[in-house]
This record gives sequence, structure tokens and C-alpha cells, in this order.
Amino acid sequence: MSLVQNPAIVYISPAELVVHPKLIEIYGENEERPALEKSISEKGILESLKVSARTGVNVVLAGKCRLQIAHKLLISSVKVEFVESDSPEEDLKLVLDFNLHREGGKTHYQKFHEGQYWESVLRPQAKERQRQSARRLNQSNDSNLNHSVTESKSQLGKGKRVIQEVSENLNISVGSYHKGKKVFELISQLRELEKFKAVVALEMEFNRSIDAAYKFVCNQDICYQVIDLLEADEIGSIGDGIAWMLNGERNPFRRFQLDQVYQFKKRLRPELEIVGRVIGITNEFVVFGLRNLVNMSLEIVNLRPRQIDAELQDEPSASQRKRIFHLMQKFSDVFPVQVSLAELLKLPNLTDKEEVLLRMYESDVFEKTWEDYKTQMKAMEVSTNRKKDKICAA
Repeated sequence: MSLVQNPAIVYISPAELVVHPKLIEIYGENEERPALEKSISEKGILESLKVSARTGVNVVLAGKCRLQIAHKLLISSVKVEFVESDSPEEDLKLVLDFNLHREGGKTHYQKFHEGQYWESVLRPQAKERQRQSARRLNQSNDSNLNHSVTESKSQLGKGKRVIQEVSENLNISVGSYHKGKKVFELISQLRELEKFKAVVALEMEFNRSIDAAYKFVCNQDICYQVIDLLEADEIGSIGDGIAWMLNGERNPFRRFQLDQVYQFKKRLRPELEIVGRVIGITNEFVVFGLRNLVNMSLEIVNLRPRQIDAELQDEPSASQRKRIFHLMQKFSDVFPVQVSLAELLKLPNLTDKEEVLLRMYESDVFEKTWEDYKTQMKAMEVSTNRKKDKICAA
């Protein structure tokens, strides 16, 4: 199998091309490649599609996304390079070879799909090398003991080299490859069982993190219960399922909302006020703003939902917050004022001194001072521009 010598680049209609099924199986039927689409719309298809005509049908072995974008943009002809192949197996090898360093990034699931293929190719080659090595050893004058020890070491070395080569092809570590294989195998089993909701959820978790998906798969007490919940449409993700199993609720973050105030049953630290305001919610933490009673400053604390032993309180500063929002709109072009007001919104309640600050911002004196300042700055700007104009004229 080889590429055609001095291959002719030809232009043919996208309608005359079909995509190799393995490309769709690994990379999906439709991929979002906005950068590639933008490039093609501006410059056309720069790199030719690799195509096999072995069966009389023009089968795309590399360039699935370029072909799909050509269809979308109604491009009348695409650049094609025909390659030689003598069998379906050679077609498949070309598909994997051409897409080994595919641009646009690959998901973990796509990489392990490729890894399955590379193992199927490399392991027979490794076994053949072992057989040849064994034949040479049988012809030597080594003792049976030496022969056994040497052959064992040879087999071990060859096995490691296969995994190493596959890992390097996929650009991941050997450890991650071993973990990922276990996840990939479960995804394949679920697909065979037609548990497609679980397939989608586990594939998403796998693409997010090999380690997280591996830990989930290894925890069989939780894993199969979550799969059942996914298939029953009770939850929408692996994360939701784990939370349900560990906390007895679908989504432990669901009861928290931004700006809510909670009173904790005991102080998180002796110097912190017992009430805090929710100022952020991440994938992992509920973020609270609490007052440090020693220096009266704002302190940020990240807590996982299961760590939060607190009760929701009525808003203690509703009228003050309304005034703060009004001031932020009024002084939207004054950055220092914006910063100070934004920090006040993170606190569960305001002190007397902070109330004085609010009143100062609301006072006619502050507003007049700020208006005077803006007038002075505008006058200085006009004066500076005039000086520049005189210098240019000179």
C-alpha cells in the first residue's frame, strides 16, 4: 500500500464523494469546526481530501469536516488527492494514519477509538517478533533455564513497547491509557446494550476527565445505580448522579442561588461572622462572602454543598442593596466607586461606617464634586488637543 507516485490533484463535486464509515464512527457525523469553516469561506479548501477509489466509489479517508463544510457553503468542487489501497484493511489503516495528527483537537473518546485500532495492528506484530525471537533461541545453545528467563523478559519488553507506542500515538501517558481503556470498554458495553443515555453521559465525563471517569467506573456500587438513573431519565449527567448517590438529592447545588444569605449553625472560623452571602457558584463550590470581625473586611470562603450546614435567611439589607444598585448605575463611569460598591454587595450586611459611605455617595456634595472634576478634566483635554494642533500646524 502506498500513495500514488506524483499524484494528480483533481477537483470534483462534493456530491461524488462519500465518507468512510470509520471516520463517522470515531469523530461523529457532524462536528463543529468554526475556525476551519471561517478559513474555508475566506480562502477555500487549501489541503486536498485524501480519497480511495478502490471499489469504484470515491471514499474520503481524510477530510470529512472539509467535505461537510463544502456541502454547507455550497462549494461546487473540492480538491482531491487519490491514494492507492488494495483492501478494506488498507483503507482503514490509511484512515487512521491520515488522521493521527488531525487538526482541531480530538476528544478522549476519539483517541481511545483510535487506540483500539492501533493495538489491533501492533499486538500481532509484537507476537510475530516474539515468535521469531523464540525460534532463534531454540536454535541457540542456551540452557532451558536461560531460554525461559530470556523469553519471559522479551515478552514483557514487547508488551510494554506496544502500550508505549499506542500511548505516544494518542499523545497521552501510559497510566492514563490504562485508565482510559477501562472507561472506553464500559462505554462500548453500554452501546451494545443500547443504553444510549448512559453512553452519552459517560462519554461526556470521559472527555472532561479521564481520571474522574475512571474513578466513577471503578466505584461499581455507585456506577451501575447512576447508569440506571440516566436510562430512567431521572438525571442528566454523571456529576448529578454521583451527587444524588452521595447526598440523596439530584443536584446538591440546586438549593443555592446568587445573593442569598445563610446563617451557619456554627462559625466557620472564630473570626468570621456567622452569616454569609452566596456570591458565586462553580462546578465544585458554593462561594460565600463573609465578614472578618477582626478587621471588618470581606473574606471569601469556598464550600462544597455537603459542607454547608446553614439555614437560608430573609434578605437583611434589601433597601441598602437597592440604593447600591442605583449608585452603580449613576456612577457607571467612575471605576473606584464601582469597585467599592461591588464589594459592598458581597457582604451579608453593612456596618454603620459603610452606611455613612453610601450616604456620602448619595449626597449633593459628592455629586457636585464629581461634576466639577469632570468639567476640569474636559477643559484640560480641550487645552491639550489645542496644543497638539498648534504643534502639528508648526
